[in-house]
Amino acid sequence: MLSAIGVGKRFLAPQGMVHALADVSLRVGEGEFVCVVGPSGCGKTTLLRILGALEQPSSGHVERVGEPGIRSAAFVFQDFGMLPWLTVRANAAFGLRMTGVRRHAAEGASYRWLKRMGLADFADSYPDQLSGGMRQRLALARAFATGSPVLLMDEPLGSLDPQTRRLMQELLLELWQEERKTVVLVTHSIDEAILLGDRVLVMSARPRRVTDEFEVPFARPRDPEILDSAEFGWLRARVWSQLRAQLTGPRTEDCTPPRGRTDVQTDHRHGGAQ
Repeated sequence: MLSAIGVGKRFLAPQGMVHALADVSLRVGEGEFVCVVGPSGCGKTTLLRILGALEQPSSGHVERVGEPGIRSAAFVFQDFGMLPWLTVRANAAFGLRMTGVRRHAAEGASYRWLKRMGLADFADSYPDQLSGGMRQRLALARAFATGSPVLLMDEPLGSLDPQTRRLMQELLLELWQEERKTVVLVTHSIDEAILLGDRVLVMSARPRRVTDEFEVPFARPRDPEILDSAEFGWLRARVWSQLRAQLTGPRTEDCTPPRGRTDVQTDHRHGGAQ
């Protein structure tokens, strides 16, 4: 569904030439949920913007299956991306309106998503009248209402308090299970990446590229209670070990599986074990 092949990005800054990305390659299958973690400033957001055609790479290229260009992907941002002068209803319809859908049809389609997100009673309110969690549900409603097969999410839950963030993670799990969108999510939370993703990719600090990939073994539909399991803790430790190496240099200790578990069986691409 989505591939980056040898993607690099550089730009001129006051301190000289900055290499935001260097030879990044990744592939995301149709209906796959891929999470990307890495040190701050490692180019995660730049990569996401290139995948969604908001920016062009300096080298390499991106391949997208389906409709070309930016209309093939919908974005969800950390700052919600709301237009404060528009109502909740109009904000939810904004993505569709930008693709040329007439206002009545766009608002009708988006209103169905407002109802699904529990926001129908606030359709005529404005974003500053909503809580942080409600604004993020509005951002998700706008993205899903576009009907795009690809969602690109840049720290979508990063500004929420821990309790609201947990509820939103559970909501995303439910939505993905029902809609099976192709998702690339950038996050600083290892727990969030493992809970939501089929795969977790680790990006390096310098040079900025994908250095490690972890398959997530938990079947779908996925129960949030896996956060308390030994297998979850083991995988978290493995991902953290690689991420920590990017922050401070490599460590010598090894992460061993929980007692009684010597391998990881995965069947995540088509919904997990049945």
